[in-house]
Amino acid sequence: MRHSPIRACALWLVGSVTLGGVDCSSASTDRQLGGGAAGQAGLPGGAGGSGGSSPISGGTAGPGPIVVLDAGGPSVGVVTDAGLGADAACSGETQESERLPLDMYFLLDTSGSMGEQVQGGSKWQVVSQALIGFLEDPANADIGVGVGYFPLNVPTNCMAGQDGCLCIPFINLCISLVGGACNVPPYAMPSVPLALPPNHAAVVADIGMHGPGGGTPTRPALEGAVQYATSWAQSSARKTVIVLATDGDPTGCMQNTPQDVANVAGSALAGAQHLQTFVVGVGSSLTSLNLIAQAGGTGTAILVDTGGNLGQAIGDALRQIRGQALPCDFAIPARSSSQAVVDPHQVNVRYTPMGAAGSVIVPMTFNGDPANCGAGGGWYYDNPTAPTTIKLCDTTCQSLMGGRIQVEFGCKTETNVR
Repeated sequence: MRHSPIRACALWLVGSVTLGGVDCSSASTDRQLGGGAAGQAGLPGGAGGSGGSSPISGGTAGPGPIVVLDAGGPSVGVVTDAGLGADAACSGETQESERLPLDMYFLLDTSGSMGEQVQGGSKWQVVSQALIGFLEDPANADIGVGVGYFPLNVPTNCMAGQDGCLCIPFINLCISLVGGACNVPPYAMPSVPLALPPNHAAVVADIGMHGPGGGTPTRPALEGAVQYATSWAQSSARKTVIVLATDGDPTGCMQNTPQDVANVAGSALAGAQHLQTFVVGVGSSLTSLNLIAQAGGTGTAILVDTGGNLGQAIGDALRQIRGQALPCDFAIPARSSSQAVVDPHQVNVRYTPMGAAGSVIVPMTFNGDPANCGAGGGWYYDNPTAPTTIKLCDTTCQSLMGGRIQVEFGCKTETNVR
């Protein structure tokens, strides 16, 4: 690629501290993007090393070209932007951005089979105690939590010898394995809603008031949970995820197969709030639950063996979900200049690897569409017309490994080529 000189002025600011600048009085420069930290997935090269470079070049007349990064790898294409002439000045103001906090909405299976005995008590007792331990961990104090249960409206009459009853010897207890609401509205009302500041104590107390009984109407339960979590996410400016914990395949109700449940999770992921659904399966043979996790954007379900230390395994699963769910969503910081309105076409994301001296631009996805994340990664807005949040694609999020994110205002947004 031939490099042509341009006249450009760029001032990089972090808060009010000047990190560097370019003299724009009469200079002709090539502006380099890329460099070290190469090999990190979803990032175009890196800063401070030997990764590929992507210079912005321009001619002496007419529209000035800008570099766009191809989704398949760093720096391959050049397109013309009629809005930037050869003598145009790009004033880049960069502000630090912080990750958005996390909210977790737990949807817990309290079906009759959760009354089955395992090491340490019933499945329900062990799972609920592990969740309480997770909520009482100070490391999770800033995570917002809410909880819902399924099934709801379970018949209470269950006697020994009756079909659909699980009776536990010695304690004279019979639990219904069937029944429960199949319509969505009851499940859209949480038992304990998400709240700010986080109210873990309310969830802990509520868990203690529930026990097993009824069938497994997973599809209507998840559909209701998605309705609630979506409404919360729309008003909270935080990342919200759903954590589904169940010990069996869906049973009872119409349209309640694993694929039906997966369709609900897929719709939630494709929605405006990009809601992910994490799945914990209490039983190592529940491979059908992988359909739900995959459709919900979280890979595979975490299946735990009931024959071992179930409480420890559930606790490990919840910590794994926390690590995976911590959002790569960054609030667009307030501008320090008098121009308060953000032009969504003049925003770039810069990533500085931990210990590196320089930063690298992370390109926006093609058309700013999360469906175009792909292997090349990138970022997109929560709302393209009135953005408040920048969301990193999963590939880019996983590649960060520390470092920091900054948001640059005033320069043409660089975008992946499909």
